[in-house]
Amino acid sequence: MEMTMEYLQPSKDRPIHLSFDIDAFDPSVAPCTGTKVPGGLSLREGLFIGETLADTEALVGMDVVEFNPDLGSEDQLETTLETINMLVAATLRRDRKKITFQY
Repeated sequence: MEMTMEYLQPSKDRPIHLSFDIDAFDPSVAPCTGTKVPGGLSLREGLFIGETLADTEALVGMDVVEFNPDLGSEDQLETTLETINMLVAATLRRDRKKITFQY
């Protein structure tokens, strides 16, 4: 992440918009997506990305894409929503219990 941040923000004054493609996660933490990537990011790796961007204080927007609630069981939907919840909370530096998503 250090090299990425140096490339994206060499002078540390550029706004950042995070578009997080949920299928970058391993299917064990985000199964409700159309393009599953076995061996993808772990939950901790995804949260680290969000936390690192939060620490810049330059984040101006965020979206989470490629989530498809129609792909998977109720348990898989719950797993994916919990992952998204934790990702958004980490990126916004909020208590994840105060951020909820429902489908």
